[in-house]
Amino acid sequence: MFDTTLGFKHKTTSFPGIGKGGNVTIPPSAFSGHIAATKMRNVCWGALEAIGVVLKGHVDACREQDSLTVCIPTGTGDLQLSQSCRAGNQFTWTNPGTTVRPYVVLIAEALLFGTHKEVSERWEHLLNVIRPQATLPLAAATMERLSHDPAVKEALFAMVDSLYFTAKASAVNRPELADPVSPPTAWLHSPVLLGKPPLAATRGAVDLSPAGLLARRSLTGVRALLYGPTGTGKTELAKRIALQNQSALVDIKGRPGLEDRDMIGYIAPSATGPRWVDGPVARAFRMAQQGLRVTLVVDELLRFEPHHRNLFIGLMDDKSDVEVAAVIGSTVPTGRYYTLELPGADEVLYAATSDLNILCTTNVGSNYVQSGDFDPALKRRFQMMLSIGYAPEAEILPLYTRTGGAQAAAVTYALEVATRSMTISQGQLLAEPMNIGVSLNYLQEVHSLVDAGLELADALRSALLVTVAPFCCEFTDQGELDEAAIKSLSTTLEQLLRKAGLAT
Repeated sequence: MFDTTLGFKHKTTSFPGIGKGGNVTIPPSAFSGHIAATKMRNVCWGALEAIGVVLKGHVDACREQDSLTVCIPTGTGDLQLSQSCRAGNQFTWTNPGTTVRPYVVLIAEALLFGTHKEVSERWEHLLNVIRPQATLPLAAATMERLSHDPAVKEALFAMVDSLYFTAKASAVNRPELADPVSPPTAWLHSPVLLGKPPLAATRGAVDLSPAGLLARRSLTGVRALLYGPTGTGKTELAKRIALQNQSALVDIKGRPGLEDRDMIGYIAPSATGPRWVDGPVARAFRMAQQGLRVTLVVDELLRFEPHHRNLFIGLMDDKSDVEVAAVIGSTVPTGRYYTLELPGADEVLYAATSDLNILCTTNVGSNYVQSGDFDPALKRRFQMMLSIGYAPEAEILPLYTRTGGAQAAAVTYALEVATRSMTISQGQLLAEPMNIGVSLNYLQEVHSLVDAGLELADALRSALLVTVAPFCCEFTDQGELDEAAIKSLSTTLEQLLRKAGLAT
């Protein structure tokens, strides 16, 4: 486990203007917002050394999806590979070191994963203070000179305080592995640590997948529609993007009977008179108006009634700061904004387009319950329309493995793929193919049955009848599942069990 106290015992010669070790007090003006600014705080020298190592350009980095690898020189000049792997909002470190390297990894996470907002903001400020006076990366003599500059010292104190308390809040209890770390084929993201664009060996190095495209645009605000078959992970992708860019998440789901009050909000009686109560859309706008980064996920867009969808036509029209000032009667910072009028409340909310992502999802096609046609006026408001298909094996199999184990996951994924060509539309017997949600339900039941004492093969057979079959098979007029369709599913499962060596 990462021991943050070791950083205070470290000695450094990188920033003599601040000191080389011992007790040096951080000024209150540089305190991190992680804890109340009431106690005296000292410089964590390991964190300060980490800042210097990065500013000198001695750190290489590469992010590959949810894996971040950094190459860091040790005190003796040897190179050490460390890695941070992310699964949702959980992180695992491999060989992070004990004194300096953990703080380097935290800086890389902030800049390449989009986590640790305060760290990334203070890092950007530090670079902005340095740039007018020196070229990055910094030579040792330049860094020594800058350490005496009052503005640079203040920015360094702020970075140290943020790094230390970020470590205290999010890193001290992280799982740590001591496994070998393999270097990437190229250190594409090293320049990002110094505020520069990443390298691209070829144009193909740019992630053109829907997730990559959406992640890139969501950092500066985007209106996007994710469409495709049910169960392909559209909603989960939208939520994952919100977690990646460390934004607040507000979601609303289309359904029959939805009212305006369920979307925007309503006026309610109170002891002091009528008061406005925010619905999810107003709540998203209000948070963004306060300067927070927000992702509004609008799920099942085509299940909203047409007059409710008209709301999104209006609120996705962005306006200039001049137009917004004319509407609300006061000036706002230069930029583009969305606006939302609260009915009956005599209030107009506004949100900078850079602070508010609007991500809508929908199933398309005649097989799905929908409310009216897709209005072209609504379509054209989206800056991106991304088709979300079935997740590739390399992406989905780790999730299945975490849920049900490697053998069950492999059989489940193979069965899921097989059902895509077993539907009525393909001339076969199934009403619907399996999807991610169904597969996860299947694996959870399999895991429960194995825990109860069943052999894996029997658990896979039994769970099929209560999770997969009711979704994939049609019901007869007598209210029973189609026996022929169940037999088709079971036969396919038996073939896969034999192939996996789980049955004879």
